[in-house]
Order: sequence, then structure tokens, then C-alpha cells
Amino acid sequence: MLKYAVLSELYSISCFSIHQVRKMSRILLPAVDDPIVEPTRTEPRRQRGGWSLKPRPRIGLDLGSDDDLLLLRNTTAVPWSIYHDYHHIGIIDPDELLAMHLCKHGTLSARPSGTQDSVEYLVLPLTYIVNEVYIYRRHFAADLEVYDMRALA
Repeated sequence: MLKYAVLSELYSISCFSIHQVRKMSRILLPAVDDPIVEPTRTEPRRQRGGWSLKPRPRIGLDLGSDDDLLLLRNTTAVPWSIYHDYHHIGIIDPDELLAMHLCKHGTLSARPSGTQDSVEYLVLPLTYIVNEVYIYRRHFAADLEVYDMRALA
């Protein structure tokens, strides 16, 4: 620990007289003691903005979010299994309107539910402008029937 001022720097300055230097040499620097450091203890403390039983209001920004509403309507007489990016979401029954909150990117696909046969999927690319999706049946001829999926913005 440093207790006395270093006088070598004071002698190098020529503007001080010897009497002033002797007065300065008597000035003691305060003794610095090492602080005693206690070991840290963890304690559950409530801090400002800490735990709360009330939900906080969330701020909604107008960015591309991952919680957009998508309405899916089945107008056919067949139940369909719905997939978003090859992840099974659920089954939509005949003449049902299903509201889903999901990230609108990738693909939305559907296949008839309950069939063990290999069937083709209905596939639709999803973007942020898609709000509703319809699964419907088309008649091209008396013996030709086709299922289709259409997106509405």
C-alpha cells in the first residue's frame, strides 16, 4: 500500500521552493484498506418489473408476424387432413370453418382423411396476403369430379 507521496516528482518541478516542498512532503495519502468481499448468496428478490400475476400488455408492431389468422373452409362432403410445411395441423370436417393462427409462409397441403390409399395432396403456397382458403369440388363432366384448394386475399 502507498502511504506517502513520492517526492521525486516534486523536486523535478523548479517553481517550488524547498520550504513548499517540505510542506508538501508532510501530506499523507489516506490509507486504503482492502474491502472485505463477502461470498455471494442467491436470494429470490422481487425487482422492479419482476414477477407479476397480471399479464402485461404486449406491443404489436406491423411486421410480418408468426401469429396470423387463417380461415380454412371445407365445402366438400369429405373430411380433410391439413398440413403446414409437412406438419400435421388437424382434420377439418365436411362443411366446417376452421380458424388457425399460424405463420403464413411455406405450403399448406390437404389430403382426404381416413383413406389408406395413396392419394394426391392439394398443395397451396402461403403468403402474408392469404386470409382464407377454400377446399371445394369441381365438376368437369358427368363422370369427372376434381377437388381443389383456392386462396383468397
